[in-house]
Amino acid sequence: MTSNDGLVGRHIRRLVGRWIRRSNECLRQRLRQGQDETGSSLIEFIMLAVLLLIPIVYFILGVAAVQAAAYASLGASDQAARMYVLGGEDLGAGERSARSQAAASAALDDFGIGTDQAQIIMSCPTGGCEDDGDVVAFTVEVRVPVPLIPDLGSWESTLVTVSSTSAQVQAG
Repeated sequence: MTSNDGLVGRHIRRLVGRWIRRSNECLRQRLRQGQDETGSSLIEFIMLAVLLLIPIVYFILGVAAVQAAAYASLGASDQAARMYVLGGEDLGAGERSARSQAAASAALDDFGIGTDQAQIIMSCPTGGCEDDGDVVAFTVEVRVPVPLIPDLGSWESTLVTVSSTSAQVQAG
């Protein structure tokens, strides 16, 4: 072995040592930079919660509005039919119809549904509504608006229309 081989070996060892030290320094710097990200998980959680929570709450609002409209239309049609049939013989058809409309409007108002959202239709499938044994039917249709979106001009934001029909037999 010559003296040149020893110099080359020492030189290589020095280069490898420098490379290892620089690598360790770079690794330490990167680990220190990772410590600078404190609080980022909180921000990520809040952003993800907002992105998921808003659509879920909006969906729940829509389902609740449809459910309220379904209950309101059922209650309003039942009350209107009962009020017409149980209105009494001494009242005329016009007054019984007006009382039925008022009862249906009150039932709709209990669920927070305005009369502008509902349509109340009275029908008599057998022809007349005044004789004993005649069937009196009331249909209530409720337009459910899309939550948090207002009507613009003539455009109505309708999610769904819910209807319910209730029939009673006229008894004297």
